[in-house]
Amino acid sequence: MQSQDGSTASRIQELGQALQELSRNRYPHIENPRGCKKRAAVALIIRVRPSFPHRASFDISRCGPAAGSDQKRLEAYFDQEWVQRGDPEVLFIKRAARKGDRWTSHIAFPGGGRDPEDKHDLAASVRETKEEIGMDLEADHCINVGNLSERVVTAWLGKTPLMVLCPFVFLEMRVDTEPLILQPTEVHSAHWVSLRALTSPYLHNFIRSDVSGRFGRSESNFIRGLTRLLFGQVLIKGIDLVPTESVYCNSSADLLPSGPRVSTMLPSCDPSELWAWPTLSHVDYQFSIWLFTYAYRKEQMQGMVPSNLASDKNVGKASGPGEIDNTTFTTVQARSRRGIQDSALLEMLGGYYERAKTAVFVTLLLRIGVGGFFTAWGLRELRNRRSPKL
Repeated sequence: MQSQDGSTASRIQELGQALQELSRNRYPHIENPRGCKKRAAVALIIRVRPSFPHRASFDISRCGPAAGSDQKRLEAYFDQEWVQRGDPEVLFIKRAARKGDRWTSHIAFPGGGRDPEDKHDLAASVRETKEEIGMDLEADHCINVGNLSERVVTAWLGKTPLMVLCPFVFLEMRVDTEPLILQPTEVHSAHWVSLRALTSPYLHNFIRSDVSGRFGRSESNFIRGLTRLLFGQVLIKGIDLVPTESVYCNSSADLLPSGPRVSTMLPSCDPSELWAWPTLSHVDYQFSIWLFTYAYRKEQMQGMVPSNLASDKNVGKASGPGEIDNTTFTTVQARSRRGIQDSALLEMLGGYYERAKTAVFVTLLLRIGVGGFFTAWGLRELRNRRSPKL
């Protein structure tokens, strides 16, 4: 029991230090690349579930808005005994199934597109969260801790920018709030998932994702069907979510599929044990991607070491806040006090995808060449058999 309590206290301490770091140092705003006007904002909502025999209580005098800065409120919150013995959780939603929606039935964080009336991206995340699940992130018991690095979402293996995604981190300091009210047309269900489950290697597996919608914006069934035939499916490392609490929008509680990838808000762990490179389901593509990316993957994995979110070992150097490359859509993030390269994983994937794209098209050319050769050989043999013998 003492070992378990020690592990819990360590996890809570690391989480508190990570949130303090996010509160002090916010990532810069990233402008939209050329040809891309859409922006979206999501809310990564964290809470601490009390463990037996502790009871949760919200001290508004110490943790409310009148208590002072966000740093003081966070310090007071994590100083409470029930918090130090609690279990941190993250809120996920399963989006409603809608025909023609690129994100239909996806596992995600609450949020959505920014509307013209939204003053900024943060306002969009607050409004969308309230509309989708009925949670008021501007309440006295919620803190906007900070944000994670903004990124440009592109079509997979393509150079078409779809939107700029802006993730914001919130801490909900009460657990006795009213039940979530889900918007049926937007959200199928909402699930609180323990950080322990997100870091457990036993819940990690590969999920299959339809590749046809990731190469562009075409809605043609013929093109999508041809793409599925040629490229198969994308294999992505995922997590089987095991919720501690779920709210469903209908009476049938479907099983929650695996979906989201590991986020940067996890406690200390060895990334090499949690990480796997995306690939395609067809064997020839798998081999070519493995071959073309071997040296790059080896180099990148050597740089992935066990890390602690609150440790200065995570600190890197950045050049230029919010600079964006309109060719690769990668960014170099800078913080006001010190450079922290938290978008290293996104940049690493960008380099990987560039090499994987080359492998895919080389394999496709080989397929066409081999297919053309055997087609020509077959036609010639058929012609020879039909020609009269002299």
